[in-house]
Amino acid sequence: MQIVSNCGQIVIDYYPTKSWLTNKLIPDLNLKVVSNGGKTQYKVLMNDYATGNDILDKNDSGLFNITDNTKGYPQFVNNSEVN
Repeated sequence: MQIVSNCGQIVIDYYPTKSWLTNKLIPDLNLKVVSNGGKTQYKVLMNDYATGNDILDKNDSGLFNITDNTKGYPQFVNNSEVN
């Protein structure tokens, strides 16, 4: 999923995650990537509940618009990052 600020500068992408060791999707874990002007500002791992709340809060604020409502490609994470 992708949301973009009204000014178009800030882009937030949400991706499902995949284990680097097992090559399987990790349930209830998503990667949030925040970019400003095309440059990545930060990345954070979030559970499904936090991801849903974050998307709803940003959408309800009126400052962001949902531009892509599909799942992105799963991103690999290390097991040490998951714990």
